[in-house]
Amino acid sequence: MGVDWVLPAALFVLLLGSNLLITASLAAFQQFLSNTTSLTQAQKAAALPANLYNDPERVVLAGVFLATMLYLLAGVDGYWLLTLLFTPTTANPWLTAGLCLVGLVAALTLMRAYAAHQGKRSQATSSSPILISVLKTVNTLGAPLASLLLPLQQIVGRTRVVFGAPSPSEELSLSLDQAPTEPISPQEKGLLKAIVNFSSITVKQIMRSRTDVVALHRRLPFLALLKQVHQCGYSRIPVYSQGVNKLDGILYVKDLLPYLNAPVDFVWQNLIRTPYFVPENKQIDELLREFQERRVHMAIVVNEFGETTGLITLEDVIEEIVGEIHDELDEEEDHYYTQLDEHTFLFEGRTTLHDFCKVVDPPSELFKEIKGDVESVAGLVLRLFSRIPHIGEEIQFGPYLFRIEAADSKKIKKVRVHEAVPHPHNEKE
Repeated sequence: MGVDWVLPAALFVLLLGSNLLITASLAAFQQFLSNTTSLTQAQKAAALPANLYNDPERVVLAGVFLATMLYLLAGVDGYWLLTLLFTPTTANPWLTAGLCLVGLVAALTLMRAYAAHQGKRSQATSSSPILISVLKTVNTLGAPLASLLLPLQQIVGRTRVVFGAPSPSEELSLSLDQAPTEPISPQEKGLLKAIVNFSSITVKQIMRSRTDVVALHRRLPFLALLKQVHQCGYSRIPVYSQGVNKLDGILYVKDLLPYLNAPVDFVWQNLIRTPYFVPENKQIDELLREFQERRVHMAIVVNEFGETTGLITLEDVIEEIVGEIHDELDEEEDHYYTQLDEHTFLFEGRTTLHDFCKVVDPPSELFKEIKGDVESVAGLVLRLFSRIPHIGEEIQFGPYLFRIEAADSKKIKKVRVHEAVPHPHNEKE
């Protein structure tokens, strides 16, 4: 008689436990990991030892794994229960398994609906300590397998991209393009796309090229230094000794203020600060965290040989999300493009391909194959012509017609781009 209630009770406990694990993991992930600023210091201190905020994906994966194990146990329990209760009817094992599956699906559907209803109510409750405790338990029990599955997930993701499948960020960006336009404005959609793509952008894509960097020679006389600082108008200026390709310091203009009336032989070189170097392939989301930790606003970009390739600032990184930031000192002529009409633009040849794509918003697959080899609009045109074209020459690439407006024997200076076949999501609504 003991079996009559033990098996149903065990089945109920297994189903309830599996749903509790998934509901708690996802609810806590949404409520805490996406909004950690609302947590008290005591809650943060209680959660951090379990790495709940350092690696939230691992915690959720551990919860799903443990819930799956409970589902399997529930299936075995349900099969056993059916064979005991309906032996004459379920002599066929396949029929028993089918009935067990139908019963589990029905039970899980009802419990999921109830869990979803409770999840909405839990947003306004003070159940934070309970959710953190559940997360700690999930993380402790499921962490070993989660540690094995996460690398496999990354390998599968990279393999999909190699075989032509879009990356997760590209899929999200495409879904934003295809979503109905009524709920959000074009500006909001652009902001969402910028956030989605933020973690996939490298320093090299948004840095200021070395040829556009204003730098000071270390041996510059003090009076000449003050004149150049006044002319350039920057608050932080790189310093070099042997050439711009070997920047070795940063001068903060605010450090000069106490010495504006110093004698002409003032040794301003003592004010030079050690620069912060970053590689070209660093992701800008990582760079943003490092800027915050180091409390710096500028980094010198170097290649694999240690040569300076460009400069990147905190403003450059933030602009990838909020768009161009202009202050009262910015001049219109410094802009890298001019919009001539709704579908026609005039670009500087030095405009990066990344900035070009932000302006014209091309189909996501158009530049997929050449983005790694081409860095600027001039480089793109050189790739298309396979030579330095003459003024007035035109070439079609995808929906865009490129016309050379200014060039010499060494480089392309200005390119006119006309969108001959307007891209659907570029049309005015």
